[in-house]
Amino acid sequence: MKKPYWTWWQGGIALGLISAFAFLTHSGLGTSTSYPRAVALALNPLVPDFVANNAYFQRVEPIVNWQLMLVIGIAVGGFIGAKIMGLSMGSEPAPSTLRKVMLFAGGFLILFGARLAGGCTSGHVITGITQLSVSSLIFGAVVFGTGIPAARYFARKGWY
Repeated sequence: MKKPYWTWWQGGIALGLISAFAFLTHSGLGTSTSYPRAVALALNPLVPDFVANNAYFQRVEPIVNWQLMLVIGIAVGGFIGAKIMGLSMGSEPAPSTLRKVMLFAGGFLILFGARLAGGCTSGHVITGITQLSVSSLIFGAVVFGTGIPAARYFARKGWY
């Protein structure tokens, strides 16, 4: 039985429609702001004065909005999609402690870089490039220009 994977053009059309829907209903796609927003939501009951007086959290309000729900939906949708396609979540051996630390560190660096760059890959590459933003065009070129060779290198080394 053939797995129900999308081709590159089907995914591109779907992404374009989702991006257009996001522009028409609110704003462009992006996810990295959801993480500090979630941190502020978690800290607010514990240290409300810190959250209220923090300049960053005044700019990025600690609220549950469409973007935070999108991030949750990405995780839930990935899980549902894997189940529908018959992919087993537990078929691989559990990662070692070192691998878990490396995965966490890599995720932290990606998120830190996204906040430092003023947006994540979905915010810059999908939304920014559709608006022909110069900084997003540069960001996209750097992401693909470094990501593809790095992925090829790691694949040759058998690191993933």
